[in-house]
Amino acid sequence: MSKFEFPTKEEVYQTLQKQFYIELPFPMKTNAIQEAVASFFKFLEEPESVKTHMDYSIAPLHRRGDLGYKHRDPSGDIYNDSKEFFHFHPVLLEKYVDFLKKHPVTKDFLSKAKPIWDLAYQTVFKVLEVLEADFPDLRAKIFDAQEEHILLRFLKYNWQSSGKYLAKPHFDAGSFSLAIAESCPGLRIGSNPDNLKPVHHKEGSAVFMLSSNFQKIMDTDQLLPGWHDVIQTDETLIGKPFARWAIVAFIDADGVEALPRSETHKWYAVS
Repeated sequence: MSKFEFPTKEEVYQTLQKQFYIELPFPMKTNAIQEAVASFFKFLEEPESVKTHMDYSIAPLHRRGDLGYKHRDPSGDIYNDSKEFFHFHPVLLEKYVDFLKKHPVTKDFLSKAKPIWDLAYQTVFKVLEVLEADFPDLRAKIFDAQEEHILLRFLKYNWQSSGKYLAKPHFDAGSFSLAIAESCPGLRIGSNPDNLKPVHHKEGSAVFMLSSNFQKIMDTDQLLPGWHDVIQTDETLIGKPFARWAIVAFIDADGVEALPRSETHKWYAVS
């Protein structure tokens, strides 16, 4: 379990300025995360009609507003990666009660995702409370929405089509991101392509960074969003069923439109 102390406002600023992310305490038992991931992989074995049945949006203005199962193939466009993922929000437990009664595998997955979402909520609330000393009403812009704009993404990267990049270089489209867990290293964060550095995820912590839209709710030029990618670091995974899994929370302000991909992927797009 984590022994980390929650950082002060000064520590948050200094660390974000220095390395463009900060580690926050995330005291979730490892076996709870592993059980949730195992349940997610079991869900991925369900028929396509079951996997795609839940389709709901909490924020039409956001690319991060879509809930449910998604599949990306690199043949779609130059930004897409080979991955399967699911966006969880507790509202799904309310909107699909009858469906979940009939599909125990899906219900089990969502029930195991809920405690992780709850802790992500608490962690983000606390770090924004720290920042709110300089940015009044910051938490309200996230948490006062009818449905809090916090999505929990369960992600499976496929090896065969990904090449070097499991996730191509980009800024996340929302306001903030919280990288919670991963099966192996590969995440790199910087402020631009020239200063990307590997992130060594510690047990009991989560990695918090600013995303492309943060300046729409934080009027500052002292901080920068985290430019990041995920690379394949273990070539022994060639031919295995998957290359990597991860759990990430995406946080968006209410009523803020996402930037276009020409901005969120700008350095990769011109490379």
